[in-house]
Amino acid sequence: GPPGAALPLRKRPLRAPSPEPAAPQATAGPGVPPESLCCGPEAPVVPGPPHGLHRPEALYYQGPLLPLYSTSTMGSPFPLLSLPAPLYPIMCSMEHPLSADIAMATRADEDGDTPLHIAVVQGNLPAVHRLVNLFQHGGRELDIYNNLRQTPLHLAVITTLPSVVRLLVTAGASPMALDRHGQTAAHLACEHRSPTCLRALLDSAAPGTVDLEARNYDGLTALHVAVNTECHEAVQLLLERGADIDAVDIKSGRSPLIHAVENNSLSMVQLLLQHGANVNAQMYSGSSALHSASGRGLLPLVRTLVRSGADSGLKNCHNDTPLMVARSRRVIDILRGKATRPAPAPQPEPSPERSATTSPESSSRLSSNGLLSTSPSSSPSQSPPKDSPAFSMVPPNFFLPPSSPPAFLPFAGVLRAPSRPVPTSPAPGGS
Repeated sequence: GPPGAALPLRKRPLRAPSPEPAAPQATAGPGVPPESLCCGPEAPVVPGPPHGLHRPEALYYQGPLLPLYSTSTMGSPFPLLSLPAPLYPIMCSMEHPLSADIAMATRADEDGDTPLHIAVVQGNLPAVHRLVNLFQHGGRELDIYNNLRQTPLHLAVITTLPSVVRLLVTAGASPMALDRHGQTAAHLACEHRSPTCLRALLDSAAPGTVDLEARNYDGLTALHVAVNTECHEAVQLLLERGADIDAVDIKSGRSPLIHAVENNSLSMVQLLLQHGANVNAQMYSGSSALHSASGRGLLPLVRTLVRSGADSGLKNCHNDTPLMVARSRRVIDILRGKATRPAPAPQPEPSPERSATTSPESSSRLSSNGLLSTSPSSSPSQSPPKDSPAFSMVPPNFFLPPSSPPAFLPFAGVLRAPSRPVPTSPAPGGS
């Protein structure tokens, strides 16, 4: 048979119209073979119509077949033979009225972006409505990727448009479509700190279509991403919708609590502990959140974890406990159950009562210029004078410390200048 005879009629290759009846062989020259008058010895012979007119082999029309005699009141054209009315396809070039718009709406540019991608990025909600309707009329999926492997839903989440997110998900966009980093729309909403888009996504999706435990190519769930970006509202929403609070990333085995500790986020650690996070969860290396906090010297986090029941004797793969990896003395005291070491307090000023009972040697103190100054012991009722910031009020002893014994005996006479003689005191009983 002819080539493509086994295929459906609409998929058969086009053939030339049937030729006219061949001329008699006598008109051909003596040196011309009879096969040259035809298409070749292997060309199929197509019989022409009985009336000898050219006709096409098939009509390629995508629409439904409509009867030429559309009304039932017009009887059969062959009443004597009792034959049914023949059906003919309508021969017209008019296409579906929306076919041109559908082709334009689904056509991608050099970046792979369709008009729907561009309308979403521009935030043109009426254009998004119109283009979504064209996609649905043409039977096209809304999860069409550009060259960066972004769907219109991904762009709606990135540009934080919750109304567009709700429209696309309701129209059939898949919330589990992955971008080039393996992230779903929920990952992107947490990464860009958009809890409104996350709520619109979870509210608009059909039950069971959003997997909150899906990992991206880094092994992180949406909860890990929300913890790392410190988006408390997204974390709260994910935990309310049933996200696993102790889910581990598949690369290192860290839980969201360990990620929060390594980010030094005290508020996030407290939020996770309030929702029942396992404080002794261990990563693949055996280290817990207390290991990470102790090794980094994060004193507030260590105190919070210990108060929440963290085990300070838990060992990792190297048989190290949090106490062994700690480097700060204050952290070691907390892990051992001791109070925090107080800061050294300044020495208080002596009270008037105490200065009256102490000796001048014991009441000596340093003045502001770094020299020793003694308070007078002759006035017990008065407090010792305070030093001024520039100099000491009491003349300091530059030669001998106050606690040393006297270097000379007291002399009862009057000291005079070296040029004058010093009279000796008369002996007792003399004149």
